[in-house]
Amino acid sequence: MLWRGISIEPEWVVLALLVIAIALGRGKTFIADWAPFLLLFFAYEAMRGFAAKTGFAPHNLAGLERAVFGGTLPTLTLQHAFYRVETVSPQDVVAMFFYFMHFPMPILVGFVFWLRSRDHYHRFIAALLLMAFLSFVTYLFWPSAPPWYQFQEGQVASSQVVHKILNETVDKFWGSNYIVTPLYTHLNPNQFAAFPSLHAAFPALAAIYAWNRFRLLAIGLFVWTAAVMLSIVYLGEHYIVDALDGFLYVAVATALVEGFVRWRGRREVSRPARPSA
Repeated sequence: MLWRGISIEPEWVVLALLVIAIALGRGKTFIADWAPFLLLFFAYEAMRGFAAKTGFAPHNLAGLERAVFGGTLPTLTLQHAFYRVETVSPQDVVAMFFYFMHFPMPILVGFVFWLRSRDHYHRFIAALLLMAFLSFVTYLFWPSAPPWYQFQEGQVASSQVVHKILNETVDKFWGSNYIVTPLYTHLNPNQFAAFPSLHAAFPALAAIYAWNRFRLLAIGLFVWTAAVMLSIVYLGEHYIVDALDGFLYVAVATALVEGFVRWRGRREVSRPARPSA
């Protein structure tokens, strides 16, 4: 889809997985389990654009980033070392791939969980949605600007400009021929939804939920998380502190969901059995 200039979006991934589920004889179960998740997921997508319209000024996290990294900005360091404005480099394509897999990746991992255990799938999806909506509340009341917005050409010295590599690469490849499907054409993305970074949080959450049941998958997902973190910083979409905060949201969502599951389990065990007729 990227090669043909079509954005990778979750509805296509889910349709493909539905075909697989039908072939496995589990089509109705797939629809029953996935429909609520997709409804809430797309509700989040539709809502997140409104967070940019609250009137709160976006925060500048460049100072925090410099404090953490000894006065330097990793985004500028990476772009100065590897980005070439006049051409498309392999690292641009690789970073763009990891960025665009933001939505399909957790859906694919969720499908693996669903095939083996519906309960495990439900817990993962609950944590994913909880994390997304906790992040939405943060975007609503504490918006933050990404590096490309904070260091635009004409506002800072040329040596301090952060390129929005994603857009520039898309223009170099496809220009106006890049296709966004109708479902996402009318959604309003939030350019101040940088802190926390859900791009980094989604694969990290998937890795945690894969650890006990799918160890090799979990290791691969941790590597994927590192690659995503490097990509979003290089592309100018996030600071490293955005990603680190995303990991905090992963921990909170996981603790809340798993805590609720354990509480419900204890409650079921302690409930007196009904007398037999």
